[in-house]
Amino acid sequence: MSNALTKIDFDKEQMAVIETQLFPAGTTKAEQAYCLSVARELCLNPITKEIFFVSRRQKVNDKWVTKVDPLVGRDGFLSIAHRTNQFAGIETTAGIREVPQLENGQWGLKPQLVTECTVWRKDSSKPFTAQVTYNEYCQNTSEGKPTKFWAEKPETMLKKVAESQALRKAFNIHGVYCPEELGAGFELANGEIVAQAIETDFTRVDADKSHLTIVKKESPVPPAKRAKPQPAPPSVPSQPATDDKGLADPSVINHPLVIDEVARHLIDLLDGKHISYEVTINGIDGIISAKSFDEKELLKSSGFRWSSDTKRWIFKFKNEPS
Repeated sequence: MSNALTKIDFDKEQMAVIETQLFPAGTTKAEQAYCLSVARELCLNPITKEIFFVSRRQKVNDKWVTKVDPLVGRDGFLSIAHRTNQFAGIETTAGIREVPQLENGQWGLKPQLVTECTVWRKDSSKPFTAQVTYNEYCQNTSEGKPTKFWAEKPETMLKKVAESQALRKAFNIHGVYCPEELGAGFELANGEIVAQAIETDFTRVDADKSHLTIVKKESPVPPAKRAKPQPAPPSVPSQPATDDKGLADPSVINHPLVIDEVARHLIDLLDGKHISYEVTINGIDGIISAKSFDEKELLKSSGFRWSSDTKRWIFKFKNEPS
């Protein structure tokens, strides 16, 4: 990177937002300081989602530990490239090619989706190229099937990996990776990566969410006419009602109206890990209440808070579109 870049800094209000909303639960002051130093060095703003702070399980000396690391999306690397004033263009292609693969101890050529990215700099006579293959980066569920976005948009996801790698090569960026490379986080429908609450070793299973019952949103009431807050309605069990044969009774299953993307993916996480939970929605205020003693570190790093009153893990969200 060019030494001419001015390191980013954050004012008091920005720091308050970053520390309270953009770090996973349980992040230490040392981890916060490290992540913020990387953000400043790379001139990336976590508030505008150029860089993410992610809780990841990593193996250190044969032991699994949870650490908070900075991850940079493809667009963050592109921002760095533009700010150097040396960026001269980028081209990414995708196609089916035969690539070497080891199978049953024997090497052979197998057809794979391959993406190749080339980045040019104004001050270099030769371009920088990265080539990646689908089988090396595709993220799978616990059933061995590609996760939602790798199944629906494999070319887009693989291009992000290739572009991130080529941009790092071209602009001498070290020590940070994109979420798609590590399988950390998930992608929203608008293409935005939400990486804050997901561990590296987590494999998400797309689950049936038809068992959620939703309380209808009330019409807005002027502040002066609002009644005193009422207790939230009883939580809805996570298991659907059944008939006398033990089968789900379609007459009592409501279609889910959870529209908050983070809440939907946390529900997938709980279903995939077989963690018992309940969901309550009152207007736009939603609560996911989970119960688990074996997965408390996962729940904590995913944004849940322990409630000593209810003896359950609680995640509050606003049921509004992102």
